[in-house]
Amino acid sequence: MSSHIAVVGGGPVGLAFAIAASRLPGLRVQVLERTTMSWKSLPAEIDHRVYALSPASMAFLETIGVALPASRVAPVRGMQVWADDPSDPKNRLDFNRRVPLAHIVEHATLMHSLCARLEQDAKVQLLPGSTPAGLDRAGGKATLRIGGQPDIVADLLVAADGRQSQIREWAGIAATSKDYDSDGVVANYACEHHHGDIARQWFTANGVLALLPLPGKRVSMVWSVSRKMAGELPLDVPRRMAELVMQECRHALGSLVPESRFERFALARVMAEHWVQPGLALMGDAAHAVHPLAGQGANLGFADARQMCELLGSRSRFSGVGDVSLLRRYERSRREAAWAVGTITDQLRSLYLSDADAAHWLRNTGIGLLNRLPAAKAQLVDYAAG
Repeated sequence: MSSHIAVVGGGPVGLAFAIAASRLPGLRVQVLERTTMSWKSLPAEIDHRVYALSPASMAFLETIGVALPASRVAPVRGMQVWADDPSDPKNRLDFNRRVPLAHIVEHATLMHSLCARLEQDAKVQLLPGSTPAGLDRAGGKATLRIGGQPDIVADLLVAADGRQSQIREWAGIAATSKDYDSDGVVANYACEHHHGDIARQWFTANGVLALLPLPGKRVSMVWSVSRKMAGELPLDVPRRMAELVMQECRHALGSLVPESRFERFALARVMAEHWVQPGLALMGDAAHAVHPLAGQGANLGFADARQMCELLGSRSRFSGVGDVSLLRRYERSRREAAWAVGTITDQLRSLYLSDADAAHWLRNTGIGLLNRLPAAKAQLVDYAAG
C-alpha cells in the first residue's frame, strides 16, 4: 500500500524533496504551487536571483538526477573578504580550496533543471496554479482544501512555502522573527575584468556588498543595506547605481555595466518554534530563514530535504511517513544546524556593522589572526562547504 506525500511550495527545496522522495518505494508525491511555473525553456538572460550552492547541495542534486547546464553555472574557487579600510591589505581575508567552495546557480537555471527532471518522474504530480484554501487535521492525516478542486488528503504534508508559510500559520505553529531593518538589493553586472572565479565581499559603513562570479565576465551583486539607505538608492537609474557599486568595491573589477533589473527585498531571520506535528513537517524557509550574509539559506533547505528522505527511507515497515516520532527525529537532526547558521550570521552582522571601537579592533584583528592561522581558515571553509 502506497503512502501519499503532499508538498506545498514548488520552489527549489520543495521540488528537490519531491524528486528525492519519489525515488523511495511505496511513496506517491504531489506538489502544489500557486504560480503557473513556466520553466520549460531557459531564459536567455542570466537571472538576477542566484544561489551559492555548497558541494553537498550539488552532490544532492546530482544524486537525484538533476542536471545543471555547465554553461549557466559558475564555480567559486576562492573568496576575498575586506573589513573597514579596503586599501589596507591586512584588512583582507582570502579563502581558497583545491575544489570549488561553491557553485553560483541562478534561480531560473535551477528551476528549469528541476522541472525537466520532474517531467521524467511519473511518481510526482505537479499541480501548478493551486492555492490551498484551508487545512484540516484528523487521524494523523492532513486534508488540504483547494478552491474549485477536490480536497487532497495526505499521510504527510510538507510545508515548503517560504518564511511567511501559510501552512505553518494554519497549523498553529508560532515562529519568532527578527527584522534586521535592512534590505537586500540584487542585480547582475558585466565587468571589465574577469572575476577569476572569486567571490568578493566588502563590509563597510554602508552595509555588506558581495560580488559573486557568474559565467563569463559577469557578476551577481548582493548588497545588504539599511532600509533607509535602500529607499534612497537610485534603483531606477542603473548607471548611477553602477557608479555607487564601483565606489563601494573600489573598482575591484573595473567598470560595471548593469545587465538586469534591480530587486529589493526585506531581510529577516525566522525560526519556527517547532517544525513538526503528526502528519506535518516544515522544510526550508518555512522552518528557518537566515540572513543571506552567509549564503546558506538554500543549502540548509536542501539539507532538510536530504535528511527527511534518509529518514523516510530507513523507517521500519511499522512506521508511517507521518508518524510524529519519525518527524521529530528529522527536526532534532536539522534544527541545531539551522540555529547555528542563523546565530553565527547574526553575530557576524552585528560585529561588522557596529561602530564601536572594540568591534572595529576585533574585526580587523580577527582577519589578521585568521590570515596567520591557515588551519583555522581551512576549518571555516570546510564548514561552509558542507
